[in-house]
Amino acid sequence: MKEAQAGLTQLCRSGKRFVIANRNRPVVVAMPVEDFEALMETLDVLADPAAMLAVQSARKDETKYRALDLDDENFGL
Repeated sequence: MKEAQAGLTQLCRSGKRFVIANRNRPVVVAMPVEDFEALMETLDVLADPAAMLAVQSARKDETKYRALDLDDENFGL
């Protein structure tokens, strides 16, 4: 923790994930906001039964893919 305190600004600006330990025990995980947001989105998908059925169906090649309309706010879905 002492090392992290001395270099926290540099660690945060590095844009990398890092773990801070106290007496060799991990106590804090820090990551860029983009990584955190991606992790939260993944957890949301994993918690959504309908989304997981869609993922499983796609993995089994049971789903037909549609082109997305990037000009539509709902992507044409």
